[in-house]
Parts: sequence; structure tokens; C-alpha cells
Amino acid sequence: MTTSLRRAIGATVFCLATLLGVSPASAGELLQVVFDEPSDDRWMYAFNSMPGTRPAAPVFTTFTESEDSDSRVAQFLMGWETASRIPSGLPPQRYWIKSARLTLTTLRDRSFIYDPTADPWETALPSGDPRAIPDSDAGRPLELYGAGFRGGFTAGTFREDSPFGSTTPGGRNAFAAGFNAAREPVDVSNNIGKSREPFLPFPSRPFAVGVITHVAAGDAVPAGTPVTFPVDLGDPGTRGYIQEALRSGRLWFVASWLGRSAGQTGGFTYPDFATRDNLLDPGPKLELEVVVIGDADTDADGLPDDWERACLEGLGASGEDDSDGDGISNASEWALGSDPNDDASRVAVRGLHRDAGNRVTLDLVDSGSGALVVESSADLQRWAPVAGRLDFAAPTSGLWHSDEPVDAGAAFFRCRRADSGVR
Repeated sequence: MTTSLRRAIGATVFCLATLLGVSPASAGELLQVVFDEPSDDRWMYAFNSMPGTRPAAPVFTTFTESEDSDSRVAQFLMGWETASRIPSGLPPQRYWIKSARLTLTTLRDRSFIYDPTADPWETALPSGDPRAIPDSDAGRPLELYGAGFRGGFTAGTFREDSPFGSTTPGGRNAFAAGFNAAREPVDVSNNIGKSREPFLPFPSRPFAVGVITHVAAGDAVPAGTPVTFPVDLGDPGTRGYIQEALRSGRLWFVASWLGRSAGQTGGFTYPDFATRDNLLDPGPKLELEVVVIGDADTDADGLPDDWERACLEGLGASGEDDSDGDGISNASEWALGSDPNDDASRVAVRGLHRDAGNRVTLDLVDSGSGALVVESSADLQRWAPVAGRLDFAAPTSGLWHSDEPVDAGAAFFRCRRADSGVR
């Protein structure tokens, strides 16, 4: 069966189902959506002569100071048009994501070692770097990131056959994207592997690490093995990335691997995945569980009914209640994007330090998604935003530092979402 015929049959089945009355679920229902193949996928390698049609996508890294390539030189880019299955155009907060899981299929037999744990970024530094630490287990984990775009392209305009961009570091038009300590999206194509400006090493947590159920850690992975990436929705940056993607109607991921290639003459020593153009092995499969939160608030408690049903199992609790006893009302948990059933999921200031120059540091917990705004006040009546920067060493806890001295009379501080009036 040709690829085009296979896709035509898949489209026919979907159209027939639509005619029979199957349509995107209404607000408040749990959408359990399975995408058996992506809308676009591509081996993002500068010398790929078959962009968008190649049946295999190897992933590997080169650890050199070369100015001719990124360190994560071979990446696997995958994109899904989600708007036909999940309503788009809503505020990101309206997408309550229950789960997200991607499955890829390996092609080459025993070409890499299974490592099921995320490796500290310092394990990939050269031995001469004083920050380097040994890797405690064999192999390198398969990593999943979001995707970023440049060269005039966006998540909505890039396609699998769009121009690659420049081969120089930081020059590809679509790239693996994570978050830095300030929760800013960054290109991670060179977060490891180079040591000179502008590509100094830095940590960035992957969205997911590949899991293989029938291979022991440290063993070689057979061909045809499914690799599952359960996306870490406990990381606010990752969750916010997916919410924004559903709003736009296109969701992209990139698979990567921090293992070395043996070169053109050294044999195959890296993972190789089936793309949607592979006729023998399954291509990328994405599974999402999402509740789309509507506006209805029939009990007038300030909480959308859909959110109450999804998170609080009914309409019994009010906006003023604190269902998980974390000191944050249910109404604030909704507005701040945290989980009202988890006392560790909250947005709070745990401590404050003011130095001799009146620069302020806040010790924060922030389990929600979206940009955070810090405000100060001298009287708890009038509040003003304070410019500063985040430094989150862990996914949900870190520090906020003011950019400039804060008025000595401003003794009170609070946090809010940039797109919400709730503090």
C-alpha cells in the first residue's frame, strides 16, 4: 500500500465517522483523542535529501566546537493539527490537560542502550569541566522537547518540507525547544556539546523521557520496540506549552538523544525511529486526554462548572473553599492554573529577603502555568508591578529577583498571572 493511499483511506474513515454524527465533544467532556500519525514529521538533519518523506529519523548528537552544525545535530520533528479534534482559539487556561503521551517505534536492531532515567546535564560536560559529574548508569535517555521556529516561520506556518535553514549552530528553522531557569522558551540544540559563546552549556529539563516496558535498563533495544514518552504535566512550562499549542491548533514535539554517532564509517550506534512515511512500522502516535472548560457557572460560585467537575468531582465546593488545605482558595487555584486537589500545587511566596540596596528576592512556589507578575504595596491598597527575573532550579520552586531597588516602604508583595486579575 502506498503512503498516499494509506492517508487517503484514513481521511475517508474520518470523514465517514463525521457524517455518522461523531464530532468534537462539547465543553466539559473528557476528550480522549488518539492521533495515529502526525500531520507533519521530518528528520531535521541538514543533509536530509528527503524532507517530509523519509521513512526513518535517526537522532544523535555531536560533541564538537564545530561552527558547521548544532550539537543535537539530528532531531526528529513531529507536528499535529489538533483543531479538528480539540476546539482551538480558547484562552490556554481553558484546556485542562489530564494526560499526554507520544509513542515512537525503533527501526534498527540493538543500535543503542536503554536508559530510562533523565541524566543530569553535568554528565554530558567534557571531563575537563569542573562542573562535570560521572553518569551513574549506562546509555543516554531518549528525550522529548517542544519545538521552536525561526527564519520567518511559526508553529502555524512551518511544514515538513519547509526550508531547513542554516547549518550553522542556532540556524535551523525548526528546533528542539525547552525552558531555561527563567521559564523562558529556549533552543536546546546546543545546550550541551559546545563551550564557547554564544553556546555555553546550560540545563533544560526534557518534557518527557522515553520508557520501554520490555527492555531492562542497560540492555540493547531491539528493532520494532515501542518507546513511550509520558509528558510531564507537573512541569508548568511543559503544561503551558501544550495549552498554548491547543489554543493555536498545532502541537509540535521534537525527539532527541544526547548520545554520539560513530560517524559515517563507524556503524549504527544511535536510535532510529519510523516516520509516518514508513510503510512497515508504525509512525508517531499521540494520545491526549483534555477537558475543554466552558464558561457556564450555574451555581454562581466563581468557578466554571466544567472545571469543578473535572477537578473537584462535582459542584459541591465553592470558590471560597480551599479543597486541598494549602491556603489557596479554589477560585485562586482556578485563576492561577494550579490543582485544587493537590496541596503541593499552588502559587505562594514562602520567603522574602531585602538586601542593603533594597533589591528584593522572593522564595516562590509556582505550580501554575503562564507568565507571573509580582506586585508590591506599602498599604495593601495600592499595588504596583515590580520588574524582575525568575530563577527556577526545580520545576515548581525557585527565586524571583527584582531588577531594580524596591521602595523601602513597600513591605508587601503578591503574585498574579499576567492574564488574570486574581492574586
